[in-house]
Amino acid sequence: MPAYKASNLDTLFAELAHNQHRQLFLLCGEHHWAIRQVKNLFKPSANCLLLSKHPELANACWPEHLHQILGQEFELALYDGYAGIEPNKLAALSGTVKAGGLLILILPELDDLPCWQDPSLATWCSHGFTATQSPFLQRWQKLFKELDISFYSQRHGLSLSLHGKSQQSHIDFSEQQSTLTEITTRLQSKKPHPILLSADRGRGKSATLGMLAAAMRDHTFIICALQYRAVVNSFKHLARQLDMNYLGHERHIANLRFVPPDQLLTMQLSDEIVLIDEAAAIPVPILIALVNKAQRCVFSSTIIGYEGNGRGYTLRFKRYLSKYYPEFLALQMQQPIRYQQHDPLEAQINHLFALDCHYPTTEDTSNLTYAKLTACELALNEPLLHQAFSLLVLAHYQTTVNDLRQLLDSPSQAIFIVRNSQQLLGLSLVNFEGQIEYELHDDIAQGKRRPKGHLLPQQLFAAQGESHFLTAKTARIVRIAIAPNLHGKGLGTQLLKYVEQQLEQSVDYVGSSFGATSTLLNFWQKNDYKTVKLGYKQDKASGEYAAMVLKSTTDPEPHLECLYQHFRMNFTYQLSNLYQQLPWQLVKCILVAMPTQDIPEPLIRQLNFMMSKQTLLEQDSATLWQVLVCCPALLLALSDISQQLGIRLLLQNNTKELLKVDLSLDSKKQFSLAFNTLVREIHEQLSTLH
Repeated sequence: MPAYKASNLDTLFAELAHNQHRQLFLLCGEHHWAIRQVKNLFKPSANCLLLSKHPELANACWPEHLHQILGQEFELALYDGYAGIEPNKLAALSGTVKAGGLLILILPELDDLPCWQDPSLATWCSHGFTATQSPFLQRWQKLFKELDISFYSQRHGLSLSLHGKSQQSHIDFSEQQSTLTEITTRLQSKKPHPILLSADRGRGKSATLGMLAAAMRDHTFIICALQYRAVVNSFKHLARQLDMNYLGHERHIANLRFVPPDQLLTMQLSDEIVLIDEAAAIPVPILIALVNKAQRCVFSSTIIGYEGNGRGYTLRFKRYLSKYYPEFLALQMQQPIRYQQHDPLEAQINHLFALDCHYPTTEDTSNLTYAKLTACELALNEPLLHQAFSLLVLAHYQTTVNDLRQLLDSPSQAIFIVRNSQQLLGLSLVNFEGQIEYELHDDIAQGKRRPKGHLLPQQLFAAQGESHFLTAKTARIVRIAIAPNLHGKGLGTQLLKYVEQQLEQSVDYVGSSFGATSTLLNFWQKNDYKTVKLGYKQDKASGEYAAMVLKSTTDPEPHLECLYQHFRMNFTYQLSNLYQQLPWQLVKCILVAMPTQDIPEPLIRQLNFMMSKQTLLEQDSATLWQVLVCCPALLLALSDISQQLGIRLLLQNNTKELLKVDLSLDSKKQFSLAFNTLVREIHEQLSTLH
């Protein structure tokens, strides 16, 4: 094998620089050999970012968080696969490569890839499970042999992907400028409507937001994102336009101020223009609250990103805007400004991580079949994998490229599908949990151990200290994803029934954990799942509490019934404090599923007495509270205002003044009438039940 020098790559670098393109370069062989070639061929300089744990690679690092990678630019970036293949990290690293640069990926020989167990493989394994193969890397081997890429192999030598120099052209900023003009015009119109700005990475979307603030410097802007680092580029371009210094951490420059979404929701806004960057990372209910709060707003998001995919967000949010703001403006930036169009590296990364997957819409629900898929079947069938992963992307707002490896390499996970004769219509991901060794139970109880991948057993154990849930076999439904246009047709329920049938002989419980909304919870309750836990803290991104639902494969099941009664006691008590601001529709959904308890005879007599007089909130609320706690199903037949008074005023203990405003009960007489109507409706329904 001849020895190659840096000069052997001159032609490749010259072509990339001329064409303003970037490329992936595979370096395949033994680890020490590959590190030597990095030094000989590329001579790493200060303008390089090297991700490796190898001691002989000077200035290399292995950052723990993506924000330590993003927001930088390098002529050369290196990812050492021998340190472990972490898709989010590699994809983020690709975004730092400048036009004319290379992303070097060190791997074993491609022929050895299917049998190789990289150090990160254990990351995708739950406690008690061991991976013996990586379908994710098996797929990579197949793709690398199909892709047109440059590589240097210890066995096979050097091969460069050269296509000649294209006609010289400069980066085209015209699309960015026209987008900026269009947004400015819309924001200054007499009736501004929401603006939806979408783009892939590298299109200058965040820069455009900063330039917008500079162009409208007489207006006040608030820029909002889950993480401050997402808006650094906007501040940078604002400072550049205004010839100001920016150190990279200021949260207020000129007319632009950073505010996280949770804080923004509590602020009083006047005429500020609100910019929401990386909107796809924010749950749609939060975005809806923001668009209703701000008179002028721009929602900007990445369609294909490293930390979350924007397709599901775009679909759901556009549906809402089309209904309530039909004149909203949707803009998409397609022209890259950091490199030229048809960039090889962008296409290669998108292909390797299925970021370019699209779900083919269908209305055909005939000839349905249900099946269990293996990860290997998915890994070696690219169209099937694209359908599966695109369904997951559309179903969840924070699907990342790490989830692709989780899908293919987790040994504790099973995949169930529903399909027609042509394609997938839905899939369910199931994680097998429980059967935790007795030796760990005390450490789990004391918080010393938290066995990875066993969410439901440990949370259920924490509720009452019942070790039965640690040793029982539990199947957690991680995700049910149905084609968006087929929602409401019963496919999710049918798929869930199929999963239950497949698992009923092998597990003790089937359950799930998710951000609680009345719609989602209603789905599970309709399928006979019991709510057994509600989290104590709201998710920072969604503002939702995590709900856990459980169903036994044997009936009756005393452990589940005991757990459910414990939850009922806690929830009804915590409504007046911890869950005081929980949406009343969600409270209703949880409560009405609870069985009716016997109402003491003195309570019924007191309610009868209340019907003979003018009821007073201060004097009679305790009686009504106790009746609703014993018999929450009464809520179902109450009028809307009575439901809100019963839940928000009595059960959640919100103030009379708050309810007066929200329910437009302006006078004392109106409120008294509404409260007495509540008493009458409860009495009528109770009489019917008895």
